[in-house]
Amino acid sequence: HLTGDIHAVTAANNLLAAQIDARIFHEATQNDKGLFDRLVPTKNGKRSFSKIQVRRLQRLGINKTNPEDLTEEEQRKFARLDIDPKSVTWQRVVDTNDRFLRKITIGQSPSEKGRTRETGFAMTVASEIMAILALAENLEDMKQRLGKIVVAVDKQGQPVCADDLGATGAMAILLKDAIQPTLMQSLEGTPVLVHCGP
Repeated sequence: HLTGDIHAVTAANNLLAAQIDARIFHEATQNDKGLFDRLVPTKNGKRSFSKIQVRRLQRLGINKTNPEDLTEEEQRKFARLDIDPKSVTWQRVVDTNDRFLRKITIGQSPSEKGRTRETGFAMTVASEIMAILALAENLEDMKQRLGKIVVAVDKQGQPVCADDLGATGAMAILLKDAIQPTLMQSLEGTPVLVHCGP
């Protein structure tokens, strides 16, 4: 287990994978208004966008910050990522080289309503998140890099990123301690800084 970095990367990676599949499921089972209402719920009689949602609006070319000002078409554009399930490249990870998990089928539970797809597991140390953690200069740099991870394309062929899924903040929280190097010692008692995977 060493520093715990591998566990943090596993959790962040698999959180993103779960969000991809959950988003595909919810978009397939809800209308535009229902989806928008879930993404931007009314709290104490008022709706507001989070920072990550404002970034998504800006990427879409929608320069509005009040959810009530969006037209129906703008609400649809904001709420629907329209991920092509066949294009999802993001895999779950496990810290074991388990050859029987390299290709799996997910979504077989009756509650998934027949939405199965083939995917697989990679090794945690081979995750793009491990590379980001190793290369990041600081927490803000790491968040920006995490947000730019391309996980799939939409049905029009446009890239879908982690930031579009709203996953960046949660992944950064899981990795906030792992970004720090860990002071350890060798068998001879020499101080050693250990950071990230091999």
